[in-house]
Amino acid sequence: MVITVTLNPAMDKTIAIQDFELGKVNRVSKLRYDIGGKGINVSKVLKKFGIPSACTGFIGGSWKNTFKKELRNMGIVNNFLEITEDTRTNIKVVDNKNKIYTDINEPGPEITEEELNDFINKFKSICNEGDIIALSGGACPNIPKNIYGILTKLAKEKGAFVILDAEGELLSEGIKEKPDIIKPNKHEFEILLNRNLNSEDDMICEAKKLIDNGLKKVLISLGEKGAILVSNKMVLYGKGLKVPVMSTVGAGDSMVAALIYSMLNNFDDEKTLKFAVATGAASVSLEGTQACDLNQVQSLVQKVNINVRRN
Repeated sequence: MVITVTLNPAMDKTIAIQDFELGKVNRVSKLRYDIGGKGINVSKVLKKFGIPSACTGFIGGSWKNTFKKELRNMGIVNNFLEITEDTRTNIKVVDNKNKIYTDINEPGPEITEEELNDFINKFKSICNEGDIIALSGGACPNIPKNIYGILTKLAKEKGAFVILDAEGELLSEGIKEKPDIIKPNKHEFEILLNRNLNSEDDMICEAKKLIDNGLKKVLISLGEKGAILVSNKMVLYGKGLKVPVMSTVGAGDSMVAALIYSMLNNFDDEKTLKFAVATGAASVSLEGTQACDLNQVQSLVQKVNINVRRN
């Protein structure tokens, strides 16, 4: 089973404005709502790929029933823990004229100690040997920064495979328990290392150190420039594809879904990276946090150029 974890989900409100101007009245030309959060976005893409998954994390308040209904309609298993406070709303502003994309994200609800303990016990109960666990995104403000380390340890003790996609202390604390794969973008990788990475060689060198320390793979997403995949066998660079950009939200989550799909289909590293880059490109060509489908990805896969460097 694939289990995605979203500790701070959100109702994503995407508003399109033709020419956004600060300090002035702006007219919305298009509006859409999507249930979101990085783990949920992973599950949405997996569903489009024909892969079943279960979502867990925290939902509550005024959006709770909407999340439950949407997950049910999508055919995604709902294992969320219900909490007292409201799930947050995030606003995505799309400036179509200037091609500028702005996120305004709320911090999220306070989680009580009892709710946190209930969630950890719930997570422990649903993890099984052979499961693939995707730990994605941020956490509510008062959740301890080592939460992904705790969940990684519990999952690996059960014999599950863990992919971690987080930033800051959530990532630095999480990798102490050696998840199997991490998927930072360049900025998140620099924060993890506390230094600027001025070249691909710098990124590759640092990724190799993490591989030597127990991780199986490191996938670094580079936005429109593509991605780098480092394993103990080889280093691969996948050049980005030029596609019309409608929204950058969820592109990294789509790449996590691509990693999971690749694992389940026994892709080698080169095919995995091609599929991941193509999935990210397909994702940004859609509005809001809509999930790309397999046909959209397959139409792009053969256009991805891969440079291979053996370790």
